[in-house]
Amino acid sequence: MIEIFLFVNPIGIECLSAERSTLRAIEDYPDTVHYSFVPLINLKIVKHYMELKHIDPTDLKAQNEINRVAYSVALDFKAASFQGTKKARQFLLFMQSAINEHDRQYTPSLIEEGLKLAHIDVTMFWEDRHSTYVKSGYEKDLAAATRMGVETAPSMVLFDYSKDIDHSGLLVAGCTNENIIRGLFSHAGDLDDHAASHSRRHFHVL
Repeated sequence: MIEIFLFVNPIGIECLSAERSTLRAIEDYPDTVHYSFVPLINLKIVKHYMELKHIDPTDLKAQNEINRVAYSVALDFKAASFQGTKKARQFLLFMQSAINEHDRQYTPSLIEEGLKLAHIDVTMFWEDRHSTYVKSGYEKDLAAATRMGVETAPSMVLFDYSKDIDHSGLLVAGCTNENIIRGLFSHAGDLDDHAASHSRRHFHVL
């Protein structure tokens, strides 16, 4: 069994590509794959997003707005996940596509359009969205990123339990290519003997 944590910028175009590639690779992989999309926002990720969008890196107003929207979508995703992780993933893909591929603004109406597309109960979503559990859930995601050494998005952390439940993790930053992701799945357990002797808290970095 393979377990994957894909850390993503919730409004990132590269992360949208990584998510799509990962989902296609998982669909064709013959073994069991447990996977999670994990929203992650930090200054480095925001700066990279600004670079991709050709936004002046010294524009603090734009930086703060990007951070606000990304953080809000991350919390939206966490609230949506209370009604099912598959629905939450569908919602996240919609939001990233709408913002990046269709230049739509982040608004309550866009959120609700995504919720309906993902078959998420709107009333229940808004109740969950304003609960303390959403923020605490996101804070746990941040702690997981720190624990796994993740600083950029997209970043994939992959565990292969086919040989050893305490197998080392494989951390791959910036991977969006579907063929490379498929290759990672195929060779997930091919870590050296020294790494295999480490606990789950240790990671190879590519």
